[in-house]
Amino acid sequence: MTPSDYAKFRHDAVHDLMRLNDSCERDFRISQWPQWHYDLDRGTLSFLQDGLPRVVASIQVVGTTSEKEGTWLWSWANESIPASVTGVIRTVREFGEKEGVSQLTASSSPLEEHVGWEMTAIAAKVLGAKGGYRCPDEKRFMYVIYTDISFAIPSTNPSATRRIVCGSHGTGYETFVCEHLLSNPKQPWISDEASEQNRWPDAWCADCEKLFQEQGEWNSQNEPKTSIRLICHYCYESLRSRSPAPK
Repeated sequence: MTPSDYAKFRHDAVHDLMRLNDSCERDFRISQWPQWHYDLDRGTLSFLQDGLPRVVASIQVVGTTSEKEGTWLWSWANESIPASVTGVIRTVREFGEKEGVSQLTASSSPLEEHVGWEMTAIAAKVLGAKGGYRCPDEKRFMYVIYTDISFAIPSTNPSATRRIVCGSHGTGYETFVCEHLLSNPKQPWISDEASEQNRWPDAWCADCEKLFQEQGEWNSQNEPKTSIRLICHYCYESLRSRSPAPK
């Protein structure tokens, strides 16, 4: 790979990662969760609200930047990071060896403005990752890629909540929404307030709400006029995140 080929490869990788992160933001609202926590022993990065995990990503650590030392350091060269979250990154070094790219094979390099994101983008491209994140850690930044990401299943749920199998997400909890929200989730969602006892309350649109208000309840008079669909809680979270209405 010539220097110009590598420059193009790096440029394309950065834009690919931007698209992946845009998708993660759209589907999982990454920037909206007020807390985050990584556990390198378990290889996870969790996004939390009120101390509870809402989104969990399986991660590999790409590397770290240090302003004090003025360097970028690949994770496979950092003995303080568990091997369980660095092993896959060695594939990137092997790619660099094959293509003759010294930036991917040297254990460290001088710190430049965007080097952390550039190396993370290349790792994501080589490894087929689902996104990337930068974690501040005292006077350094740690860059990670997601090998998998999903909404967290709460550790405690009502005993009445049943599991279903979703074609997109596998096993999840059942939820119910009207078909109008499925076809157009970017509209107000009418429902009870979410709680620990009912994390995904039944939801319907404004048109269905008019039918509900006519009877004051769902009954044989108004139920035939709408169509309630069964979906998994992952679909529910993803769709409802697109609504402009307060959650």
